Amino acid sequence: MGRALLFAASRKQKCVTKSPTDSELVALSDNIQFVELFAEFMSFIMNMDIEVPIIYEDCTAVISLVTEGGGVVRTKHLRVRMELCKQALQEKKFVLRYISTKQMLADGLTKALEGEDFIVFAEHMLGTSMA
Repeated sequence: MGRALLFAASRKQKCVTKSPTDSELVALSDNIQFVELFAEFMSFIMNMDIEVPIIYEDCTAVISLVTEGGGVVRTKHLRVRMELCKQALQEKKFVLRYISTKQMLADGLTKALEGEDFIVFAEHMLGTSMA
């Protein structure tokens, strides 16, 4: 909401995958429920309809799988996850947008940042300038 952090998590995935695209698809499908829950919570608290939540994704392959379908999904459980994401997207439960890896703020929660990258991350999280 605004620039406030609502939820952050870092955990092991529930299944083993063979590629980064598969891993990103698993992460997206695992977290859709949290996006829906927070949207409903904010709508309830504010007693009004809110904008459709935006999920930022830095993997264009996952965006293509979820928006256009097709592609090569190796296993049945990954096809199910892809269809779950496609259905939620079609029902407008969230909007999926591309953001470059360099701009992905969530990476600062799971990766060590140095120098300018750390300052940019800290300023966004704190909502202030560190200069």
